[in-house]
Amino acid sequence: MPEQTINRRQLLAATAAAGAVAATGLSSTASAQAKRLPGVQLYTVRDAMAKDVEKTLQAIAGIGYREVEFAGYFTRPAKEIKGMLTRFDLSSPSTHVNGETVERDPTPFVDLAAEIGHDYVTIAYMQPENRQTADDWKRWVDVANRLGEACRKNGLRAAYHNHDFEFKEIDGVVPFELLLAETDPDLIDFEVDFYWVAEAGHSIRDVLAKAPERMVLSHIKDRHVDGRMVDVGDGTIDFEGILADPVAASIRHCFVEHDIPDDPFQSVAASHQVLRVLLQ
Repeated sequence: MPEQTINRRQLLAATAAAGAVAATGLSSTASAQAKRLPGVQLYTVRDAMAKDVEKTLQAIAGIGYREVEFAGYFTRPAKEIKGMLTRFDLSSPSTHVNGETVERDPTPFVDLAAEIGHDYVTIAYMQPENRQTADDWKRWVDVANRLGEACRKNGLRAAYHNHDFEFKEIDGVVPFELLLAETDPDLIDFEVDFYWVAEAGHSIRDVLAKAPERMVLSHIKDRHVDGRMVDVGDGTIDFEGILADPVAASIRHCFVEHDIPDDPFQSVAASHQVLRVLLQ
């Protein structure tokens, strides 16, 4: 069952209490949590990015986000992207890439990511026709490890981002378990998407506990009781409790995401209100 959460109003009301705790000293867990900065996955505002990357990044910074995760550069060269990040006081620890893009040769994309200044290249998705069998997934394990090697040569790391389909058994294999077991822990970390874990019917805490030291990135994405994706604080996921749990201690980056918001900027602004409280 999905973890239950307090609602948006309760979270925002907790700001004063969080400030009081900060004034009297933080526990080691809370101290680590305080180092996390509010981030957003730019896929949420992809239509705006396609029209004007610079204005979109400026708007995101204006909302109060300090970290962004890219999902495409929309033909803008690395030098321009890096300049925009500097100009708007943003950092970009991670960028997403489809598995097919790095399947044959990950080097060109990894070189681009290194030039921009990302820390992680994260496999975000593979097309359904390319993940139908256990052998398909074994191939993706190999792709991930080769991506990890290419990243290491550039001083970066690779990661894998989950959806719900990695938790569905195929030919006697659960893809997520295969990825955990067969990707090299010295090369591959994980980005845990809270919504998709819950949508798959799993406990987010249990998934984090499978390899806590490798769960370093997260998508802070909420799920309504009826299964809809909603803004952070409007659903049923216990972000406050999970992020304070020792199993989440290695999570260093928290990116808000909403795949299909009615109003993308209103969505990321509303989620930021909650996230900044969670990360205090």
